[in-house]
Amino acid sequence: MNPIDSTMSISQSPIDASSQWRAWQTLSIFYTIQLNRQIRRRWLLEQTSMKDRPLSERFRPVIFLEPVPTLTKPPVNLDEEIITLRTGVSLLRARVEKGKELASEIERRMLQPHVHYPTHFCHTCVEDGERVEVLLTKCGHRVCTTCLEFGIDGGVYECSICFRVADFVARSPSNRSPGSSTWNCSDRMLGRERKPASRGVRFCSPIL
Repeated sequence: MNPIDSTMSISQSPIDASSQWRAWQTLSIFYTIQLNRQIRRRWLLEQTSMKDRPLSERFRPVIFLEPVPTLTKPPVNLDEEIITLRTGVSLLRARVEKGKELASEIERRMLQPHVHYPTHFCHTCVEDGERVEVLLTKCGHRVCTTCLEFGIDGGVYECSICFRVADFVARSPSNRSPGSSTWNCSDRMLGRERKPASRGVRFCSPIL
């Protein structure tokens, strides 16, 4: 049975709570494994797209896989924990689907000669990182400053891919002038004073 159909059938099934717990845990394990495969796939694509470029122009990706959960006994407050587990499975499933889309977009960009950095684009709006400034999050995703401005709530940015509060580790070289509003926004989120971005070194990018 398709895991997606299984997810729907578990939600509508009259089986007892303990059996539901084991079923949702199994789906959590399945989607985590699928997510890690997508992460590895994007990592390999990044390596492939960078192999012919000079060392000074390469992104240096670091891979971080999600820990695969194990089966555990049902907790005491089972009803509440099942709701939490179901929510987690839904988020994992969404990340797997998004990972497939990102990998497909990278492969499409790799076939276009005018795209110098196939992996460097906003993961939300798919804008090219050479046309807009793109920031790298600690969770391993990329977001342009336009999506960042619309995604900030109360001074906090939640990653639209992994649905976690995101901090930033690096910025991309940008053709924008230091006086632009997007420069101010990105510097503010990085907690840095304004200064020109180095064009000789590419940042080390985690992939999640």
